Amino acid sequence: MLKIFQSSTSTLNYIQFACLLIAAAGFFYVDFTWISILVSIAFFYLFSIVGLSLTLHRFYSHKNFTFKYDIFRKLFTVIAMLSGRGSPLGWVYIHRLHHRHADTETDPHGPISMGFRLFGFKPIDAAEEKTKVFLIKDMMTTEHLFYHNYYLAFIIVWAVLLAVIGFDVLYFAYVLPLLGIQFSQNSFNYFAHKYGYRNHNTKDHSTNNFLLWPFIMGDAWHNNHHNNLAKPTTKEQWWELDPVMTVAKMVSK
Repeated sequence: MLKIFQSSTSTLNYIQFACLLIAAAGFFYVDFTWISILVSIAFFYLFSIVGLSLTLHRFYSHKNFTFKYDIFRKLFTVIAMLSGRGSPLGWVYIHRLHHRHADTETDPHGPISMGFRLFGFKPIDAAEEKTKVFLIKDMMTTEHLFYHNYYLAFIIVWAVLLAVIGFDVLYFAYVLPLLGIQFSQNSFNYFAHKYGYRNHNTKDHSTNNFLLWPFIMGDAWHNNHHNNLAKPTTKEQWWELDPVMTVAKMVSK
């Protein structure tokens, strides 16, 4: 039987650790310019908004929209994998498990079960995996099994290609953006269930958090999302801007 996190969790931890080491070592060998900083910011948002928020979260996990063209879906899926947070199969599994057990001891990344950490994923034991595979039965396709089995290869090939162009390119277009992804997503998993305001009295402790918005944009209105998973947008109040939905409208049917 498929073991979604038999090696995925450790692989993701290795990716994070490698980025931290390269970022620390490379700091003394690269030139920080306004252009290089803007490149890092651009790739951060490409991975955070297009890869994670739009593709893995709203499309794959919750089916909030349908891509107009399948080539968009495949391109955005590759971007999602390059964000360093796991294969679509693994990410969707963990996310649906989160909604199933939000703010309990079995939540895979909640404040109660994991606490606050900038790096690392909580291990999921094999027995639990076997009993929860039904959560991703819609993802059990040849395509997604391929992505899952060769997920690390996508990361390595992309990193090598950037390194061939130049270490500065690898550093600013990939290493720093991935570090930003780890910081923002792990902070999101904690603070969006700990601090903020609530529009809805949900069964979990999800909150809407202004401070997270610059990094994850519409997903920062997490309490709105937990109240209605099927709703395409998280915007409810006039100030709750959701640029992710704007992008979704551009590429959806």
